[in-house]
Amino acid sequence: MVMEYIEGETLADRLQKGPLDLEEALRYAIQIADALDKAHRQGVVHRDLKPGNIMITASGAKLLDFGLAKFQEREAVNAISALPTQQKPFTEEGTILGTFQYMAPEQLEGENADARTDVFAFGALLFEMLTGRKAFEGKSQASLVAAILEHDPPSITSLQPMSPPAIDRVVRQCLAKDPDERWQTAGDLRRELEWVADVGADALPSTTAPPARVSRERLAFGVVGLLMGTMLAGVLSWNWKTAPHRNVTRFEIALPESVRLTGTTRHAVTLSPDGHPTRLQR
Repeated sequence: MVMEYIEGETLADRLQKGPLDLEEALRYAIQIADALDKAHRQGVVHRDLKPGNIMITASGAKLLDFGLAKFQEREAVNAISALPTQQKPFTEEGTILGTFQYMAPEQLEGENADARTDVFAFGALLFEMLTGRKAFEGKSQASLVAAILEHDPPSITSLQPMSPPAIDRVVRQCLAKDPDERWQTAGDLRRELEWVADVGADALPSTTAPPARVSRERLAFGVVGLLMGTMLAGVLSWNWKTAPHRNVTRFEIALPESVRLTGTTRHAVTLSPDGHPTRLQR
């Protein structure tokens, strides 16, 4: 038997060092999706897509180990013994079945696997490539299976804020519980990833200027507010300048008992009603 010698490292070994950067992850993801698309077009479903079955070489990513692949026309084997092989024994303390973490709900329930089953595994794989974390985790096989069947992983942007929101949509649709809600072909998935890669920085969450339409609206509101503020300040300033200003002094004078405030005596005192000396009333 003659087999190809591939020099490089598995994606599983690469992920031990941490998540991939966006550009690198998208490049490998597009290549993996393209390989799945070619296999699916030949009627072959991989059924065991995981980091350990992907080699990272100088020329890019290569999809390996089709030992569990099947033709879509064949009936699924509804037995636990037919489940994909695991990388490490489950009996090891603190370990989780590696293969189970990439299996679609229909696989876990013993239903027929098709191309959309590989799409689910691809979504879990891409999530791990971008975040360095498994999409689904559990302390036991039962809790892991429950997580896959019932829960959704956190958004990628919540773990990697600088990731484009579009990548969240790609992964979320891959990991839909219902196969009908997923990307229906790996080819469609590949084209979506190519679009995300082409958009590049434009798909990143904006940390500088808002969109032009929003900026113009805010500018218009700002100008109107400034004009209204200027007019109000002018009105208040004009009223302040034109209003009479008087210094009012209040004090008490103790008058002798013989002096009256009004009267005809020469000691009488008369008050001006507004404080002006020319308006004294006598």
